[in-house]
Amino acid sequence: VRRVEAAVDAAKEGGDNILILARTDARGKLGLSEGIERCKAFAEVGAHITFLEAPRSREEMAAYCDAVPGPKMANLLAGGLTPVLPPAELEALGYSLAAYPLDLLNASIVAM
Repeated sequence: VRRVEAAVDAAKEGGDNILILARTDARGKLGLSEGIERCKAFAEVGAHITFLEAPRSREEMAAYCDAVPGPKMANLLAGGLTPVLPPAELEALGYSLAAYPLDLLNASIVAM
């Protein structure tokens, strides 16, 4: 949390034109509750967007979105741990940003 707070402070000193996205991988080793608590702490110190890596179900995604204030990012990797939901459903849950890593690469491989 201190690193995120330092980044937020630095962004403010630089004219506040830097976006701070704070990520935690705590879900994997320490559980969903710890991951949510860390994201809440990130939001409290001023992170613009929080990112909980690898919620394992729609219910976990909803719990994160319900508990943490502010914009949230989903990382949707085909075959990954997080369910790949349609954009409208992500928005309804409370996500404002979604990343689809490797989708373009996979499409280009299929096209070859």
